[in-house]
Amino acid sequence: MDWDDLRYVLAISRAGGLNGAARALDVNPSSVYRRLEALEKAMEVRLFERLRAGYRLTPSGEALAEAAEKMEREALSVENRIKGTDVRLEGHLRVSTSEAVTLHLLPRWIAEFRDTYPGLTLDITSTNQIVDLSKREADVVIRGTEHPPEHLVGRRCGRIAFAAYASKRYLDKLGRDRPLADYEWLGFEGPMLRVQQAKWLSETVPESRVRLRYDSFAPIRLAVASCLGCAALPCFACEDDPTLERLPGTLTATRFHLWVLTHPDLRKSARVRAFLQFFGTRLAALDTSVMGVPAD
Repeated sequence: MDWDDLRYVLAISRAGGLNGAARALDVNPSSVYRRLEALEKAMEVRLFERLRAGYRLTPSGEALAEAAEKMEREALSVENRIKGTDVRLEGHLRVSTSEAVTLHLLPRWIAEFRDTYPGLTLDITSTNQIVDLSKREADVVIRGTEHPPEHLVGRRCGRIAFAAYASKRYLDKLGRDRPLADYEWLGFEGPMLRVQQAKWLSETVPESRVRLRYDSFAPIRLAVASCLGCAALPCFACEDDPTLERLPGTLTATRFHLWVLTHPDLRKSARVRAFLQFFGTRLAALDTSVMGVPAD
């Protein structure tokens, strides 16, 4: 048995089926099926129960998956320690951050970063989910959070504020300085219901005035710019846009700060240090008119 076989067992176990495992492994579901069938035949044991709801580990499969997870943790730990000693300023750096940061903060400095470190390539993943750096899902993360994970290290940058925004053309049509309930509003759906703006909206605006809901930041921001209504959005995503206008009295400071973080095993890597220093310094120095509140 080789490590590659165990990767397939882990992927099926975590995904609960062949399709999810195939996406995680970047292969076809048929390849996952054939690999599992061959492994079970070679070991002469059933590793998964095939159920209508998905694949479930048998007791033998659980023992193998547990051993595979231990091997994975050890391999990743060694890899991280080795990578953490890398003094080269070249190669790939995997960055995970939110959609809002990807769209409205990073573009300010990407060109400068490339000119400063021409040997580095950034692979940027936009997700509102916290990735697992111990599993090498990313090398660094930029997150808005009140309490970053204790197992990560990095730098705290500016405090985040949000406010209600509308297109100036929308306000020209409906009028300014009206009660908030007089406007149409764009709401949140799915994972976006957890953001503080969603709570503010539910406490401030009648539900009947929320006629559109989205599960992602980008379409909400685009809908505001398209005169479809008002929305509570991060100040850093709107304050620099001359076509948008903040509604009076809606500025709200949050307990969240932007953090630039990495795994302790990677903090000695020259690539990671360069990223933390470059983007941490620029995020911390953002003008208060962009963030909405003074940086601590």
